[in-house]
Amino acid sequence: MFKSIRWKITILFVLLVIASELLVGAFSLLLTADAYHKEFAHTVESVFNDELKSELNAAANEVTIPEPADGSDTNIIFEEATQNNVEKLKSIMNYYAGSLAVGSSRFYDIIDGQTAEVLYSSNNSAETDTTSSLLSALNGAEASENRLTVDYMDYALPLGSENNIKYVIYFKDTQETYKQIIHRTFLLILYTLALSAIAAFIIGTIISRSVTVPIRELTIKAKKLADGDLKALEESDTDDELGHLTNSLLYLAHTRQESTDRAMGETTKVETILQNMTDGILAFDLKGNLTHYNPEAQRLLNRKYFDDIHFDRFFKEINANITLGDLLYMKQEGSMEREIKLKNQFLQLNFATFNMDNKVGGIIVIIHDVTRQEKLEQARRDFVANVSHELRTPLTTIKSYSETLADMPDADRELQVRFLDVIASESDRMARIISDLLTLSELDENQTFYKTPEPIDIRKVIEVIVERMGMAAKKKNQKLTYRPINEAPIISGDRDSLERIIINIISNAIKYTGEGGEIDVYSSKVYKDIVIKVVDNGIGIKKEQLPHIFDRFYRVDKARSRDTGGTGLGLAIAKQALESVFNGKIKISSEFGKGTEVTISIPVSE
Repeated sequence: MFKSIRWKITILFVLLVIASELLVGAFSLLLTADAYHKEFAHTVESVFNDELKSELNAAANEVTIPEPADGSDTNIIFEEATQNNVEKLKSIMNYYAGSLAVGSSRFYDIIDGQTAEVLYSSNNSAETDTTSSLLSALNGAEASENRLTVDYMDYALPLGSENNIKYVIYFKDTQETYKQIIHRTFLLILYTLALSAIAAFIIGTIISRSVTVPIRELTIKAKKLADGDLKALEESDTDDELGHLTNSLLYLAHTRQESTDRAMGETTKVETILQNMTDGILAFDLKGNLTHYNPEAQRLLNRKYFDDIHFDRFFKEINANITLGDLLYMKQEGSMEREIKLKNQFLQLNFATFNMDNKVGGIIVIIHDVTRQEKLEQARRDFVANVSHELRTPLTTIKSYSETLADMPDADRELQVRFLDVIASESDRMARIISDLLTLSELDENQTFYKTPEPIDIRKVIEVIVERMGMAAKKKNQKLTYRPINEAPIISGDRDSLERIIINIISNAIKYTGEGGEIDVYSSKVYKDIVIKVVDNGIGIKKEQLPHIFDRFYRVDKARSRDTGGTGLGLAIAKQALESVFNGKIKISSEFGKGTEVTISIPVSE
C-alpha cells in the first residue's frame, strides 16, 4: 500500500504538518516560560527599589527598649518592640502586595535574621524552605533566584547592618500559576496537533488523489491512443505537468489539420476567459498601440472608447509614471507595478512583456481593483495610530511621575502616596484599554467562549442594574428611574453580556448628563422584539458626530471621557456584543444640548 505515490504524498504531508506543529508548540512553551520569569524579575526590580529598601531598613532599625519598670521582664519588652517592627514591615509589604501580585502562588515572609524563624508569612506558613537566596540574605547579601532550570523563583533582602542582620524579607513564587499555564498550553498544543494531523491526512489524501487519478486515467487513454483511437484523448486546459503531457501526446497523434483546429479552439477559449475575467486586461504591440481589451478594463478605467489610446500618452494621463521604453529597454525582470487613484477608486497595474516566436511580441497590462484593500489598510493605520495615542498618554504620565519620585527621594509620604495613586490610576487605565481591545478582538473573530444559555428576566436584570447604578447618579444629584411599559418575555442567552451592554449605556448617560439631570430606562415587548430604551436630558450629540459614535476610540467629549476613565471602546464593544451574542441591534438618536436616546432591540425566538 505504501509503495504508491498517493500514500507517500499523504504521509509526507502529515509528517510535515506534525513537525511544524511540534516546532511551534515547543517555541510557544519556551516563550511562555521566558516571559513568566522575566515578569518576576521585572516585578522585583521595579518594586524593591532603593526607596523601598530604605523604608524597610528604617522600619527594621526602630527597635527601642524602654527602661523596664520594677519587676518587668526585659525579654518580654524586647519581644513587644520586635513585634512592633514586624507589624511595620508587614504594613509596608502589604502596601506593595498588589504590585508584587501576592496571591496563591506568590507570598512573602518576614524572617528573623538571627534565628531564621518565620515571624510573619502572607500565606500563613509557619516555616519556609531554606534556599540559596535565603542563606545569602541571612549572611548579609541580597540575592535572587530566577533560572528556568529551578522550579521556583525568589528574592531575599537582608535588613539591618552588615554585621547585625535583624530581618530578612523573603519573596517567593512557587510557580503554581506558571505550571497551570504550561499545562493548559500543552493540552492545547496536543489538541491542535491531533486536529492538524487529521486535517492534514484528509487534505493530503485529496491532493494525492488529484495527482494519481489523472495519471491513471491518462495511462488508460494513452493505451487507447496507441491502438489508433484518436478521440480517446482530449486537450487539457490545465497548466501543470499532466496537462503538458496530455498536449504532447495530442501533438504527436493528431494531424496538421487537427493541430490547426486545436489552435482555433484555444484562441476562442482564451478570448472567452479574457472577456469574463474580473480583472481588466489591456494588450499593446511594440509601437504602443492597443490591440486588445476586455469589458472589465473599460469599467475599471471608466472609459467607453479605447480607439485613441496610445501606451505612453494614456498612462501619462492617469499618472502611472511608466513608458514603453521602461519595459522594452530597461531590462526589468518580471513585471512592473504601479498604483493609481481614479476618483475614489484605487487601481493596481501590472505590466509585463509577452513573447512571440522567441522574441518580445508586446506588453500586457493587468488591472486590479484594490480599493477595498486600500480602505482596510487605511482603517488599520488609523486604528494603530489611535491605540498608540491612547497608550502613550498614560505611559507619559507614569514616566513623568516616576521620574519625579526618583528625583525626590526625600519627598514626604503624602506626596509619594499621591504620585503612586496617579501611577496606579494610569496603569489601570492602560489595563482597561488592553482588556477592551482583547474583547473586541474576540468579538471580531467570534472567539468568545461559549456559555450555556440561561433564562433572562429583562425586567429583573434592569431593576438590579438601575438600583446598583443609583448611587453613581445620586452623586450628581441625578434622577435615575426604571419605567417598564409592559411585561417582557423571558429570553435565553448570556446574562453577563447583556448586563455589560446595559451598564455601559446607562453609565454613559450618567457621565454625559449634568448635575440634577434625569435618566429614564424603559423596557417593552414590541411585536417580536424586546426593546430597551435609555433616555437622558444630558449634553446630547452633534448631528455630524452620530455616524461615528460606534467607531473605536471615538469620543463625543474627549476631555470628559478621559477624566472619567473612558477608553472610547465601550459603545463599539456593546454594539459588537449585541450583534454577535443576541443578534440584536442598537440605535442612537440625539439632539445636541437636549439629550440622547439609546434603543436596544433583541429579537425573541418563538
